[in-house]
Amino acid sequence: MFDFTKVDALIDEYMPRMERDLKTLIDIPSVEGESAGEGAPFGLEVQRSLKEALAICEELGLSTCDMEGYCGYADLKGETEEQVGVLGHLDVVPADPADWSHPPYNCEIVDDKIYGRGTMDDKGPMLAALYGAKALAEAGVPLRKTVRFIFGCNEETGMACMKYYMEKMTPPSCGFTPDAEWPLIVGEKGIMHHEFSAKWAAAESGARLVHLTAGAAANVVPAKAEAVLLDFDAELPIADGITVKHEGNETHIFAAGVAAHASTPEDGENALAKLFHYLAKLNFAPAGAKAAIEKLSALTQDDSFGADFGVAAQDELSRTTHTPTVCSFTEEGFTLTCDMRFCLTHRSDRYLAILKDTAEKNGFDFAPGMYQEPLYLGADHPLAGKLMESYREVSGMDCEPLIIGGGTYAKVMPNFLAFGPEPYGEPARAHQADEYITRTELRDAARIYARAIARMAE
Repeated sequence: MFDFTKVDALIDEYMPRMERDLKTLIDIPSVEGESAGEGAPFGLEVQRSLKEALAICEELGLSTCDMEGYCGYADLKGETEEQVGVLGHLDVVPADPADWSHPPYNCEIVDDKIYGRGTMDDKGPMLAALYGAKALAEAGVPLRKTVRFIFGCNEETGMACMKYYMEKMTPPSCGFTPDAEWPLIVGEKGIMHHEFSAKWAAAESGARLVHLTAGAAANVVPAKAEAVLLDFDAELPIADGITVKHEGNETHIFAAGVAAHASTPEDGENALAKLFHYLAKLNFAPAGAKAAIEKLSALTQDDSFGADFGVAAQDELSRTTHTPTVCSFTEEGFTLTCDMRFCLTHRSDRYLAILKDTAEKNGFDFAPGMYQEPLYLGADHPLAGKLMESYREVSGMDCEPLIIGGGTYAKVMPNFLAFGPEPYGEPARAHQADEYITRTELRDAARIYARAIARMAE
């Protein structure tokens, strides 16, 4: 294998440019929006992020292609047309500036930390891989295979971008997505989003629930939830994490929790479940809303593993999680979205019947949504060996590959694995307030990815 001393030195030289480019991308709030027509199926900000990313690739000497705004790619030419791939995403989950001590969409560097939505998931890692490949090329490392960088635009909300890519293009022979945690992900649990809902007649008078809302994304444990009661005069109990504000004849009840990625709901504190439990103790109209709140409170006593929904399960390698993430109550009905990550050895149909039965028993309607079956390649896969060798060489750590509940592009691209850059053994930063990556982490990711790319393309 090539001596990477010169590659590492070049990456050090590139750091100011990498930080500049990362700020350019972070300053674009590329949360999926309404389709803006041709070239912008996921909204104008996502389109802008893709165009900026491809411009960066062109500045680095790669040839690029914008695939009608669904995704784009950039090629570092090798000796042959055979491709290996690096697949990441430019879309991000929403961020409420009120929850951040640094602006989520105005990248700031403080005490060696680079703050902003997307620094860790997934704009920073993609730039690290790009600059790692740039260093390989400038250092003269021979690459037999062409390296294709693929930029998706819809990873957080369905991965339609990769469905589009796979319909148009032949996938690389193998690759990685720089979107998870070190050292390497060799298994990803199945994912299912689904909805429970009900309707009822609105109440015209008396103390009544007129509004409830929580959650900004289906894959994030909500840190805030709010309910509005009208003409409610009874004394309200005191509870941890609950605050009350009166405005005229409106009573606003706020629940505060701790956000977490829905793949690890036990790491957070679900504000929505907390609000259900609080409201269940109160008396209000309409009768349909009161009954629904009581049932949802009972169903979410276990708000991380789904015992009350009937889906709790565990196999030798993994455990099913289930958590409520997005909810909306009006005067005439509600809709609740839940996120489930299920065991490696299970399939989605095992859970669909259980969830449908749970809905029927509670008088709710049930609607399945996005789902992905589990992925498991295992530590003995040839690609895993190359990636682990690259990680250990730079980090000096000898930890073992992981299995996660998160869902990455590895689910939709054959012979791909998720590979960094969340630090091993530390709390996740992706999807969190004050998301950041340190300069050292960004540099080391570029060094690791350079080695991985060289090994895949040799």
